[in-house]
Amino acid sequence: MKKTLLALAVISAASSVNAAEVFKTDDASVDFYGQLREYVEFSDVDGSDDAKINKSSSRWGVKVNYQVNDDFAVLGKAEVYVEDSGLRQHYIGFASESFGTVTVGQQLPFYDDIYGAIYPYQYDMAPYANGFNDNFWQSSAIAYQLSRDAFWVKAMYNLPENDSNPEMGEAYVGTSFGDLSVHVGGAFMDDKVGTNDAESTYAEATAEYAIGSGVIGFTYAYNKLDDKANSANDEKSNGFHLGAKFEVADKTSVYGQYQYLDFDKNVDETQNVVLGVEYIFASWARSYVEYNFHKEDSAEDANNLALGARIYW
Repeated sequence: MKKTLLALAVISAASSVNAAEVFKTDDASVDFYGQLREYVEFSDVDGSDDAKINKSSSRWGVKVNYQVNDDFAVLGKAEVYVEDSGLRQHYIGFASESFGTVTVGQQLPFYDDIYGAIYPYQYDMAPYANGFNDNFWQSSAIAYQLSRDAFWVKAMYNLPENDSNPEMGEAYVGTSFGDLSVHVGGAFMDDKVGTNDAESTYAEATAEYAIGSGVIGFTYAYNKLDDKANSANDEKSNGFHLGAKFEVADKTSVYGQYQYLDFDKNVDETQNVVLGVEYIFASWARSYVEYNFHKEDSAEDANNLALGARIYW
């Protein structure tokens, strides 16, 4: 889920270069792509945790593109989890250099795709919370994206379909000033499925400054939950996320993250610290070691360690 500007560029390049071409003509292409993610975790959360091996969110999928003319293409994607073949994404749409890209179907929400200045692989805390976690995949979504040299825009709306889905809307805009990249945006979610009656609100502002091949960044995130069915669940928080990542040797980078969440009532303040080392074998493979310290006022401090690897194609 680490969708920072830097991570997006790396993963996008890896996927494009390594995707297996299943079918290709002058106008059409079908690509098979995926990510295999595996890590070993050591934790002392309760003082007696055994080491665990986890598949994380390994996935594979198929992308289809048909170029109708120089400025119009029809596209589609279907993607599933490796572990249980559960559906992740399934959509069709069209793309135009002049007018942008529109897709319709089950999609990854932009609040996760854009994310923030958050660089760890394993132990980061997402900037969004509440309903945005509980109702993650947007199953009936209409998405729009437009990218220009000076700015980009992304927006999505998930249809409630007579309250069979949580209604969700979001919009973000970003731009760059030399080595400084910024983006702002937010989302709402109105969940009236079954007996639920909860409204979630999310807003974020992010700045990232590129230093050579590295980056330092900061994200502010605001979250609010208004649960009309049970006001005891109501919650507001301000999140502050400071991170950095720098190349220290050929193919080797170090990264660090500090996250602080401040809640409005009787909820513990939370601090999360991550330190990691990443080694990129090639565009299609990498490994990492990541240490995490997690602190909540009324809970035992937690120390975690992960050794992981990822393969992209």
